Amino acid sequence: MKFGVQFELQMRKPWGDGQEARTYLDALEQAKVAERAGFDYLWAVEHHFLTEFSHCSAPEVFLAAVAQHTSTIRIGHGIVLLPAGFNHPFRVAERVAALDILSGGRVEFGSGRSVTETELGGFGVRPADSRPMWEEALRAIPRMWTEETFTGASGTYFDLPSRAVWPKPLQRPHPPMWMAATNPESFELAGRLGLGLLCFVVGSPDRLAPLVERYRSAIREAEPVGAFVNEQVAAFVLAHCAEDRRRARGDGGAAAMWYVNQVVRLFLQVAGQEGYEAYRHIVADIQDSFEDLVRRHGTPVTALAELGVICVGDPDDCVRTAARFRDQGIDQLITLHQMGNLPADRVLESIELFGQHVLPRV
Repeated sequence: MKFGVQFELQMRKPWGDGQEARTYLDALEQAKVAERAGFDYLWAVEHHFLTEFSHCSAPEVFLAAVAQHTSTIRIGHGIVLLPAGFNHPFRVAERVAALDILSGGRVEFGSGRSVTETELGGFGVRPADSRPMWEEALRAIPRMWTEETFTGASGTYFDLPSRAVWPKPLQRPHPPMWMAATNPESFELAGRLGLGLLCFVVGSPDRLAPLVERYRSAIREAEPVGAFVNEQVAAFVLAHCAEDRRRARGDGGAAAMWYVNQVVRLFLQVAGQEGYEAYRHIVADIQDSFEDLVRRHGTPVTALAELGVICVGDPDDCVRTAARFRDQGIDQLITLHQMGNLPADRVLESIELFGQHVLPRV
């Protein structure tokens, strides 16, 4: 199993002067440490208008800076929003190809559609249109990379004329393609389209297993939208490692709980709307699970850590949690260390301890 590190560029209030700039520069330093620690991938998300939760609205700029300060770690868009309004397909193809050149052929192209009304509404995207918009754009982009002159594409949402799209990516035929997934239908769709799976579900490794099997089953009959099938499953987990378990779960546990509460709040914006019906069940399941944990344990942090829902604790704790994901056949474990209001030095410590203890043992 390989390891990735993800950035949302979070910054909880209250803010001081220059906090946003410090968050970006701290993340760049964390990226360099992650490469030295042995992480294989670095992912940056695209979000808009999500105060505190994510200030990463231009991940391609952040990733270009990361590419110039690193040499081996894979540079991952996790994810680019493809519905019309967010990004035009021509511009996505151009930006990703340019980043691939500047990174020396290290780009991983992940895409998705957004799961918040704040973002969808801000860019004028109807929730019901988001998935077909995403798929229509996705089918055109790899052709822009592989056809010397893109022959054009006409659909419901885009009317793309024939044009020579430059530059072309350094990787041939094109960078590996991934899809973000949070609901069960997305796991199957990613498989059918031959895409790598960015599994952004906050849940235990055991409960992830049937969803991964759904993906593996679908990809056996894949009709890839790109030039090749990218059969890889990346699981996501909130992570904080410290030498002392009590300190790790005190600091990291509080940050993880803040993150989960923000996710529930954001999911509630679209839960039940057309195209997002599954999110009503996802939110209800998260809330029921938390209420049960609080009843049985008094606080959910320890229980979530023991269940493997969060990877928070001392090095031995984190090794056990990571190994549980490995044992479910996960190809890559993506850890989010920069979360909530954790100080930058604690984030660096967590990444370094993962490199020293977790990666070599798992």
